[in-house]
Order: sequence, then C-alpha cells, then structure tokens
Amino acid sequence: MAASQASKTVASHVPFADLCSTLERIQRSRGRGEKMRHFKEFLDSWRKFHDALHKNHRDVTDSFYPAMRLILPQLERERMAYGIKETMLAKLYIELLNLPRDGKDALKLLNYRTPTGTRGDAGDFAIIAYFVLKPRCLQKGSLTIQQVNDLLDSIASNNSAKRKDLVKKSLLQLITQSSALEQKWLIRMILKDLKLGFSQQTIFSLFHDDAAELHNVTTDLEKVCRQLHDPSVGLSDISITLFSAFKPMLAAIADIERIEKDMKHQSFYIETKLDGERMQMHKDGDVYQYFSRNGYNYGDQFGVSPQEGSLTPFIHGTFKTNVQNCILDGEMMAYNPNTQTFMQKGNKFDIKRMVEDSDLQTCYCVFDVLMVNSKKLGHETLKNRYEILSSVFTPIPGRIEIVPKTQAHTKKEVIDALNEAIDKREEGIMIKYPLSIYKPDKRGEGWLKIKPEYVNGLMDELDILIVGGYWGKGARGGMMSHFLCAVAEKPPAGEKPSVFHTLCRVGSGYTMKELYDLGLKLAKHWKPFHRKAPPGSILCGTEKPEVYIEPCNSVIVQVKAAEIVPSDMYKTGCTLRFPRIEKIREDKEWHECTTLDDLEHLRGKAAGKLASKHLYVGDEEPQEKKRKAAPKAKKVIGIIEHLKAPNLSNINKVSNMFEDVEFCVMTGSDSHPKPDLESRIAEFGGYIVQNPGPDTYCVIAGSENIRVRNIISSNKHDVVKPEWLLECFRTQRCAPWQPRFMVHMCPSTKQHFARQYDCHGDSYFVDTDVNQLKEVFSGIKTPGEQTPREMAPVIADLEHRYAWDRAPLSMFRPHTVYPDLYAVINDPSTKIEGTRLAITALELQFHGAEVVSHLAEGVSHVIIGEDHSRLADLKAFRRTLKRKFKILPERWAIESIDKCELQEENQYWV
Repeated sequence: MAASQASKTVASHVPFADLCSTLERIQRSRGRGEKMRHFKEFLDSWRKFHDALHKNHRDVTDSFYPAMRLILPQLERERMAYGIKETMLAKLYIELLNLPRDGKDALKLLNYRTPTGTRGDAGDFAIIAYFVLKPRCLQKGSLTIQQVNDLLDSIASNNSAKRKDLVKKSLLQLITQSSALEQKWLIRMILKDLKLGFSQQTIFSLFHDDAAELHNVTTDLEKVCRQLHDPSVGLSDISITLFSAFKPMLAAIADIERIEKDMKHQSFYIETKLDGERMQMHKDGDVYQYFSRNGYNYGDQFGVSPQEGSLTPFIHGTFKTNVQNCILDGEMMAYNPNTQTFMQKGNKFDIKRMVEDSDLQTCYCVFDVLMVNSKKLGHETLKNRYEILSSVFTPIPGRIEIVPKTQAHTKKEVIDALNEAIDKREEGIMIKYPLSIYKPDKRGEGWLKIKPEYVNGLMDELDILIVGGYWGKGARGGMMSHFLCAVAEKPPAGEKPSVFHTLCRVGSGYTMKELYDLGLKLAKHWKPFHRKAPPGSILCGTEKPEVYIEPCNSVIVQVKAAEIVPSDMYKTGCTLRFPRIEKIREDKEWHECTTLDDLEHLRGKAAGKLASKHLYVGDEEPQEKKRKAAPKAKKVIGIIEHLKAPNLSNINKVSNMFEDVEFCVMTGSDSHPKPDLESRIAEFGGYIVQNPGPDTYCVIAGSENIRVRNIISSNKHDVVKPEWLLECFRTQRCAPWQPRFMVHMCPSTKQHFARQYDCHGDSYFVDTDVNQLKEVFSGIKTPGEQTPREMAPVIADLEHRYAWDRAPLSMFRPHTVYPDLYAVINDPSTKIEGTRLAITALELQFHGAEVVSHLAEGVSHVIIGEDHSRLADLKAFRRTLKRKFKILPERWAIESIDKCELQEENQYWV
C-alpha cells in the first residue's frame, strides 16, 4: 500500500498497542458481559475514528478488517499461513536476545510445555515468552495495526515462497519494535489462538447481526467487514454466491435406534459415505474454482480452466450445453483405473497433489447442487436438488460421478446398508431427509452419518502399552496430553516381552479427569527421552516422545480406531487412523498387551479396517452362533438345592487371593446366582461351607430369606452383599469392606466402622467417587423434608455467620426474585429479549437467588427487561402488598454478576 493511501486508513493511525491492551482487558475480565463491553468500546471507537477520517478524506475505503483479522486469526488461515510454530519462535528469541543456549530463560522458551512448578503457565508459549521478554524489551511499541498486518502479510508470502531469510527479517522487525505485552499477543496471533474466553460467534454478533451468516456463505472475513461496516444496515439476501467459498452443510452422528423418528417416519435416502476431501466446485463458462471445507482455493491444483489441472480438462466436456454456470458440492476422491476402485484417505496419498501420482486419477463424486444458471437452489428440497443434479452433467466413471443413493423406510434397511459398507471396507453411510434444505455450516439438519466406529461392538479394539508422553498446551498445560503407544515383540514361551515397537500417538477419548488421574498414576515414572541414547526396550520410528516410561511401570490402554494404515513414523511401519482411548485396562498387566503378530493378524483380516463385525437387529444373530449355543443343563433330582454342597472338583485355581478363607454363600443375585459365586470363590482359593461356623470369614447374601434373617438375629457373623465379591474378582485383590457392601455387621465390625465412617457411610479417610457419593446422599433423610424455600434463610444465615456471603456464588442468597417474563412471552416481537431475561434468571439462581415464576407476597426484587410497558401495573400491584418489592432493570443483575458483588440498587431504580 502506498504511503499516501495508507495514511488515509484507520489502521494506519491506530497503535497496535491499543489493540493489545484491549485484548488484555478482555482476557482478564471474568464475566462475559464485561468482555463484550471491552470489545464493543474498541469497535465503537474505531467506527467513530473512521467516520471522522472520512469527512477529511472522502476516499477512505478501509473497514474493521485490519483489526478483525488479528482478533480472529484462525479464520485467515490461507492469507496468514506463516509456517511458524513455538520452537522456531523460541530459537529466534534466543538468537535475537543473545541468550545462553543452556541458560534458564533459553530453556524456558525451548521447553515451554514442561511444568516448572512456579506458575501454572506450562504449555502457554506466549506467557512464557512475555516473562522472558519483559525486562529486555521496549516499554511501548511503535507499530500501528497497518504496519503489523503488512509485516505479517510479508511473513506469509515469504513462507509460501520458502524464503526463510525474509521470514526471519520481518519477524525481527516485529519483535524489535514491540513491547513484551504486544509480543505476547503477536505470538498468539501467529499461532492463531488468542485464548480470549469468548467465541468468534460472540465477536461476529457484536460487530453486526448478519456477520456470522454472511461469513458462513462466503468464508471471507474481509468481505464481511466491508459489506457490514455500518451496523444499522443489514443484508436483505444472504446466500451462496458464485466463486465465493461457503461453509458446507454437515451431518450429525446418527442414533440408529432413532433413525425412523429422526426421518419423521417417512422415506429417506441412504448414500455411501465417501472417504475423500469435501470439495465444492464453482463453474462459470470456462472458469473453474474448487474450495475445500475450510475455504481453501485449490483451483491451481484441479484446474481453473479446461487447459490445466488434474481434473478440469477431463470433465469440462461433460456439462450439458445449456449449463452456463453452476455450484456443485461433493467429495474429491482418488480413483485407481486399473482396479476401478476408489482409494481410502489413509493409504499414503494426497488428493490435493494428485499430479505427482501417475497410478491414480482425480475423480469428483457429486452429491448436491447449489446453483444452476445463476438460479440459487439452497432453499429447494433435497429431493428437487437431486432431480436438477441429474440434468447438469453426464457422469464419466473415474472422473466425475453422481453419488448413488437408495430410498429406504426402516431401521433394518439402514443396518443392512451399514453391514454392506463394512463388507466393502467403506467408511460408513449417510442418511438424508428428502425434504431438507441446504443450510451452510449447520450440522444434522436432516443429514446424518453412521460409521462403524460410532456403533458399540463393531470394531476390533487393541490393547496397547503407553511407552512415551508429550506435555500439553492450553487447557492441558502442565500435564501429559498425548501418549506414544506400542505393541510387544512376542517373547519366548514362559517369558515376558522385553522389546516394544511404537504404533501410534493418541490424545483423545478421555475426559480431563481421566487424563489427570492417568497422569498421577504415571507421573513418578516418566524419564526424559534422549534421541542420541534412546531406551533399548522401546524401538521408535521418526516419531519420538518427549519423555518415556519403562514398560514394566506403564499401563495398557484399550484403543479404538478406524483402520490400520501404512506409516514410516512408527517402528511397526503402520499406525492407527483416528485412534482414541476407550479405557485403561486395570485388569491387565503391562506385558499382556497386543503383540506384533496380533497386529499383523488384524491388518490382514479386513484390509486394515478394524470394523469387521456386523450389526444385528434385535434378537437376530448369525446362524453359526445359534448352532454353537450350549444346551441347557438338566436338573438333577436330589438334595434340596440350597442345602447341597457345590461340586468344585473341576475348578481350576486362578489365584490364591482367598487362600484358606472360609465363606458361606446363602443367596446370590439375579445376574450371579449362588453356584456361580461359589465356583468363583473356589477359583480364587477360597473354601465353601453351607452353614456358617466359628471359622467363617463372612456370609454372602444377595437376598433375604428365613436362614439369612436367623443369621442376622444371631449377631455372630458379618453378612455381605455379592457386590463385594464381584469387586474382589474384578480387581483381583481382597477389597476392604465399605458400608455399601454390608447387609449386617457383628459388634466388632460395627465398632471398627464407627472409627472409619460417619453415620451416613462416608469415609473419614478414603476419597470417594461420584457413584459412592450418590449412595451416601440417597441414604440421608432430611428431617421434616424441608423445602428449598424453607432452607434458604438457614443457608443465608450460615453464610453470613461464616462470611461465606462474600463469595460471588452467594451474593443473591437473601433475595427472592421474580423476572418479569409476562410481556415478552405474550409479544413475539420481544422473543430475543425474553430469551436474554430467562438466561439472566438462571444466572441469578446460580448465584444464590430464589427465582419464582409468580409475583406474590414475599418477592424482594422484580427484574425487568428493556420493555417497560408493564411498569405501571407492577407498581400498582406493589401498593397492595405489605412487604414492598424493588423494581430493577436486568442491567443491575448482569453488572453485579460481572463485578462479583452486589451493585448499589439506588443507582438502578426504575
């Protein structure tokens, strides 16, 4: 941009420091309302400055885009592809600041994910860099927003052209002219994660009511900022346009049991789910563009004209002569003309670089049409769009095809189609409602998807060993967030494996609590991984962990994945596609993991696909299984069943856990009858008697009968539920008794429990879990069954007495609040306001208030929205009451919550 032209832009006058200080305030703010206010203040000041500048320079054309692209950098991936990650920035800072390579600050930058124990900043490179830079940088930078954008654009273009020296030069300019705070935000912009604590949807809504919708159909942030610069002017027709990438409509994961209901009990379409790259094609005459799901333009790859590219020259002639322009939605696939089959994405090829692969050819599989001859079809039903699609081009196998579909009515047809997809090694199936319309960026509006991995019981799972770890970033900072897993070399008979081959890196499938618990379990065993001196027991490919764990100290995880695919990154020569941890195998020792032989068997079983089983409807089962069902054992007439000693002569002992311990099993449960429990006790070394004596450890009783009641009344034996035995069998250890296991306790046991547990069965010493806590709460009887309303004053008094009322979540405890939703419920034009007021009511309740739905004596506060039409009626009703309520605007509640303390009411009265 020329200097004279640049001086006429707002971006050339606004210091980058102003934006950074705004972002800092937004991040530090607790409440969403306060965050929104800070952003709105910056936006409003920009617009005012723009208007003032426009008066002096009529040719001012810039919008809020220069700031918006820095605030939402994740939406500018194509324009702002820097090729810069934390490690490169760390090395650059070390070089620029002349830090000693082995010094404390250099190591902080290089090992930013490793916890230090001083602050909770592990994993956040921007924060680590800020504290390293703070004593070494300018107090305030000199760059404007325009200059920052120009330098970032320079970095992106030089990165694309692979001019590393020029990338470094532009970075140095940014760093040397910025303060530590500005560089903190620059780093986050370069890494495309600002961590502001509120969504891009919120930012769009504050900018303009139509911003999110326009971005969905254009994926062009600059266009959004330019067209919607004036917040008072809306777009009457926001829709899909030619050569403007839109966010495609997506499918939700289907629940097979609800398919017929979700399809409104009408007929629906079933299509094959293709395993390629989602791509939209825009054509106008001889001009073509191809956009990916994220809005990247791949026209250069596939061909912007019939004379170039890996696809356009082969399909240009297939379009009907009357079709001048069109927009198609489909999947870009790799087709093998020799085998006449489509390739799966996991097979080591890139559909976006197909010209380099002479054995395969690009094929566009079309499943929707959004425009023909400038007529937009998004609001047409899917059924109509399908009919139109068949008249747009003539399919050519292996080049451009229409995705075939079948019409179905029942759940069984869906299951049959899924089983067929499994047999064909396909990714899954799509279910589409014929009357659905096309909604950009919406998921599940009549489109559903089913993959075998979404359905329990269809996948072969692998039990693999954790051998390495990687420190987390962001919310997972300070803990291991990803794990390197391996399989074992099969050892000689009778020995444990000693060598493990890496297979995959996995970092999903678990909750944060499960990740934290796993981290605690392994924490003391992690060791730094040295590339030059790797552990002999763990063989790696090119993928190396940051830390490793000796196999004997590790745990097995059960992993589910879509398929096994080739990979040079791991020692096995293959890896898992879309792996996720299902559970930790507490029941398996470290050496019982999957072996290389097991892996090869799975790899050959279904061409690498881990879905090889079928789904069956109801009681339907394969005939082979029915034939193999064991015949029912005939009852032997003899001694009464409950007095009969079990025949344990054929029992194989598996453990000595209960060695020489005597049990008397009186009754079992529905799922575990008495004989089963006795057999299992014998397997674990226990001894069975039919009548308890002085040496009996305990009596097991799943239900009470007259014999159990007699034992309880004798008060000589402990009577325990079968659940305790099952817990012992599951963990293979003699679990300590807990109140929840006990039917009856003899005096000595009761005395022991009194020292360990309170009167409700909650342990004084042992940590509890959610289910145990629910059991405890369910057994607590509330005297008089007091209602929450009766308890509220008691709780408020306790909070006041112990100063808990200063806590933000208790600030409204003494108040009984009535949100006046009457007007907005009865006036459709105020629906949005009603929703907002209803949300505020929930927040009041969350912060201690008693929220009521009827206005009556005892209400302390009435909260109203912007509609004051009922104010006179409310005041008239207030005059009839002994205890007068206060009428306050919604703003009082919102600002009290945002500032974490009650605001002075007299400043808000209406």
